[in-house]
Order: sequence, then C-alpha cells, then structure tokens
Amino acid sequence: MGALQQMKINPNEQYKTWGRNRSNRLSNYDYSKDRPIHVTICTDNKEKLFDSEVSGKIIINELLRTAKDLRFRILCYCLMPDHLHVIVSPGESNLSLSKFLNIFKGRTTAVFKEKKDFKKIWQRSAFDHVIRTEEDLRAIIEYIMNNPVRKGIVEKIDDYPYSESFDVEIQKYA
Repeated sequence: MGALQQMKINPNEQYKTWGRNRSNRLSNYDYSKDRPIHVTICTDNKEKLFDSEVSGKIIINELLRTAKDLRFRILCYCLMPDHLHVIVSPGESNLSLSKFLNIFKGRTTAVFKEKKDFKKIWQRSAFDHVIRTEEDLRAIIEYIMNNPVRKGIVEKIDDYPYSESFDVEIQKYA
C-alpha cells in the first residue's frame, strides 16, 4: 500500500487547504500596484447581516466613500447577505489593499455599532485574487454580477439593487 493510501484523514479536515494562520495575501506581490484585485469579504460567522435596504446602503456608501477618499478605483461590487465581492484597484494612490480594507472595515463597523449595536460584522482578513488578464477581468465581473441570480435572490442581474459595475473604470484595464 502506498503512503497516500496509508494516510489517515480526519473527515473534518479532508478538504481543508489552509491553516488558521495562513496569509490570504501573495507573499511577493506589491498590493499597491495599479492592478484590479477581486476581493471577497465575509461577515463574521457568515451571518446574513446585509439583508435589509438600510444595511445594504450603509455598506455600499462606505465602500464608495472609502474608495473616493483613498483614491482607489472600484470596477464593480456585489453585496450579498453574508459577503461582499468587489473588484478594486489602488489606482495611483500608492496605498496597499490592506490599508483600503482596514479603513473600509473600520468605517462600516463603526456605523453598524452606532446604528445596529453590532460589535463585529466582518471575518478576519479577506480573500483576494489579483486579476492578471483582460479575459479574467471580464469573466470575474460576470461571475460577481451574476451572484444574486445564481443564489436565487433575483431572476435578472438588473433586478438586484446592491450591485453595480463601472464601465469607465473597467476600460482602464481592458
């Protein structure tokens, strides 16, 4: 019997691909480069916190305000009840993605503490994918924008009020 066949696998760990302390960032990548990055930020314990118009508007307003204040570019976003997809680029800000995420998460948490008495709304860190080609960019935007349709929340993309893409920004990378 080979080594792989003899290995005992804990069924709870079978599909685990990273440990708790694994970094979600690429170790040798400069996250302040003007390249689009697909970021997924999940709510704490994947709770469905963004299932109301008020919650949705808070998150989207703070996302766009943070991007404007830090001079980041938002190419598209889709806010789902338990996570946020966004394609963001540092543009010419020279700031890192982690700076953007820290400020955005801090602002949204502060507003939720004040208005909804929540102490924690986001999971630690976020998941990202640096988009390398135009084809990837278009495919990822389509994936993001179709998320509410795939999840059965709406029948058509245009019916979902918590997502938007910005052609002017997309064209800079196409």
